[in-house]
Amino acid sequence: MHHRLSPAGGNPQGPARAPGHLVYEALYSAILERRLAPATRLSKDTLGRIFRVSSGTVQRALTRLAEEGAVDLSPNQVAAVARPTERHARELLEARLLIEAQVIRLVSGRLDAERLDELRGLVRCQRDCLARGDHAGLILAANRFHLRLAEHADNPWLPNFLAKLLRRAALAISLSRGRAYDEGTCAEHEALIEALAAGEGERACLLMDRHLNGLFARLRFMPPPTEDLRAAFQGRLPVHRGRR
Repeated sequence: MHHRLSPAGGNPQGPARAPGHLVYEALYSAILERRLAPATRLSKDTLGRIFRVSSGTVQRALTRLAEEGAVDLSPNQVAAVARPTERHARELLEARLLIEAQVIRLVSGRLDAERLDELRGLVRCQRDCLARGDHAGLILAANRFHLRLAEHADNPWLPNFLAKLLRRAALAISLSRGRAYDEGTCAEHEALIEALAAGEGERACLLMDRHLNGLFARLRFMPPPTEDLRAAFQGRLPVHRGRR
């Protein structure tokens, strides 16, 4: 039996959540699963009727999503699913490279057989999601792999920082048009595990660097809509020899 990971990568079962959190998680999942496309308008009234909650509850969920970069929330305008940009993804990549390189240095040669087997199991989970065509589950399983590495570094700040970056990265990946994860990324994770098991820290750092840069290289971003009418029709109008 397969269990869907929560957006944070944890157990989907747990104590009762506040209505605002439930709305937040439902919207987050819809974006992650590409059921909501970039620029989709998110009417508070409509969402309130769908979830049977107040507009204030919806607003709190939208505000949290906006803080994470999933939603564009401008004053006096209807909220909309964000349009990811190359600059935003590049900033996430740079931050992840810094943190995860340090994680690799700390865990290299220190992972026992049980922890290594757990990481291999997370790669198997990724392959299961890949076989089922579960795009969102694949992203979350991959994130869980990276987060578990950070948790094994015995520094509580690292997984706390990385968890926030992983959530934002998951959204950027889902909202882009590229296919970031495939069988190749599963193989990259396996190679990383074997390098760590052998205590080859430098090689593991290089593998992590290549893996993260490869993810970014496969993303495809939609250009922002133009508001320049001349630019919109540049080179697409027939040439007239004279004015009528």
